[in-house]
Amino acid sequence: MIAPAFACQTIDGDQILARDLATANAVFARLDPAVEIGAAPAAGAQRVMQPDELVRLARQYGIALASPASTVCFERAVQPLKAEELLPVLRLALGIDGAQIEILDFSRFGVPRGVLEFPKSSLMPNGLWRGRVLYDQGRGMPVWVKARITIEKTWVEAADTLVAGKTIEPSQLKMKTGPRFPFEVPLLDSLELAAGKRPARTLPSGTPIAAGMLAVAHEVERGDIVAVEVRAGAAVLAFQATAESSGRKGDSVMVKNPENGRSFLARIQDKGRVLVER
Repeated sequence: MIAPAFACQTIDGDQILARDLATANAVFARLDPAVEIGAAPAAGAQRVMQPDELVRLARQYGIALASPASTVCFERAVQPLKAEELLPVLRLALGIDGAQIEILDFSRFGVPRGVLEFPKSSLMPNGLWRGRVLYDQGRGMPVWVKARITIEKTWVEAADTLVAGKTIEPSQLKMKTGPRFPFEVPLLDSLELAAGKRPARTLPSGTPIAAGMLAVAHEVERGDIVAVEVRAGAAVLAFQATAESSGRKGDSVMVKNPENGRSFLARIQDKGRVLVER
């Protein structure tokens, strides 16, 4: 809508009342100030009443117009957001005791008087939090806040570069404590949860480690020399063989007898140990 070349009367409510109209055109001061003239415009919009509409309205209420009516305009009263008003709303919406919230920026346009709402689901990892101002009956105006939100956490971090597919040694890990985003991918909080596993991709030193970055290490890898135990009733035969496939404890793998070149299935018992039962 093209803005009119005259100032609009500001109103604060969901209805244009007779007292609002009387401020713009004194002839309507004869009306009860609480009479509802029409719906107020949404925030950011304008309600323009043309002369013919005002003439019909005057006739409806028995008001004689001494001179031709002039166009009048109404717009919703708005005010700028303030950080001190936003902060308690964000704290309540976040619902985490001890969380630190630092507001970096927010919507700078005027908003109507109403209730601020910031759903937790609309908070992005980069700190952008979209919300809205609820006003009147079912109306809402979008707003946003950019914030740094952290809580104190403890996590496992790579002390050295962790090579993809290579078993992680405890000495390659370290524990860290500090502020982090509360809704990030959960990080491991114990060295035992990472040591002995293998990175799915190479992780540079200083990388916080999540469970999804790791795979459980195999007890037997293809090419390993394994101790084979064959049980047939009371008879037990032990020898070494070469693993032809990889697996974890309880899995079956193919192994090859180096003496006769025959391959057979064996079940993994532990690291480097397999069992054949006949």
